[in-house]
Amino acid sequence: MADYLNQPRKDDAVLGTQASSSVGEAVLGGIEGVRWRFTVSEESRHPERLQVRLTALYDALNYGQVGLMVLIQALEDDLWQIHQTAFSLLQKHAPIQAESALANYSSSLGSKLLQCYATGERNFGQANLSGICLQWADLSDANFREANLSGAYLNHVDLTGTDLNQANLSRAILMGAELSQADLKEANLSQASLHRANLSRAKLKGGNLRGIDLSEANLNEVNLSQAIATWANLKETDLSQANLSGTNLVGTNLTGANLGDAHLGDARLKGVNLTDANLMGAFYNDKTEFPIGFTAYGQMTKD
Repeated sequence: MADYLNQPRKDDAVLGTQASSSVGEAVLGGIEGVRWRFTVSEESRHPERLQVRLTALYDALNYGQVGLMVLIQALEDDLWQIHQTAFSLLQKHAPIQAESALANYSSSLGSKLLQCYATGERNFGQANLSGICLQWADLSDANFREANLSGAYLNHVDLTGTDLNQANLSRAILMGAELSQADLKEANLSQASLHRANLSRAKLKGGNLRGIDLSEANLNEVNLSQAIATWANLKETDLSQANLSGTNLVGTNLTGANLGDAHLGDARLKGVNLTDANLMGAFYNDKTEFPIGFTAYGQMTKD
């Protein structure tokens, strides 16, 4: 069976010579063709050459164990797009067969990313960074749009101005992290820990913050409109001038929080603990849902 998998398929083209290896030329031929296409463009970073190599990785899945070896070797490639693609393919199609290689890659992923960042790379959109450890790192102004950062350890990381739109940060640890002016629209931050993190002027519109820990964090002027932050911990959090319009905060702990001049129009605050919270100058409207027994209307301004 292994020999059969190594042979050219009926839809493979004839393997050409290296002298005739222009991009787009058909140079397939079984697993050797896959290997050839993956290595022939290795020295060039031209987008078309890169695409040839990426396509070869996908084709390697058709050749059993020998194809998996191509993917495992690609984990050591210098190019971010190459080793990330190999990582994702192995996780999806061969998590058991490649368990050891995947574990080794995951343990070195942090250093790989920092090396790329140090050389000027800023585009890590859609990257698979689940469980990555990058504590105290500087990743400001990087693009992590739609990246998977679930379970990542990012304590005290500088993510100032980063694009984390629609990123998955569920269960991530970001205690003391710097996220001022970061774009976290529609991001998944469920059960993440951001104790004492700085999210001043960050964009969290439409985000999933269920069960998040934002205790003692700075959310001054943050945009949390239309977000879901149910059963979250916002104890002693600074939400001054924050936009909480239409935000679902049911069951959230806001003990000692600063909501001065915050916008609470259409917000859902049923079951919220507002003990010792500052609501001076906060705005509300007829659709704002307050907890049972709430009486601090005198501190607030009705829109």
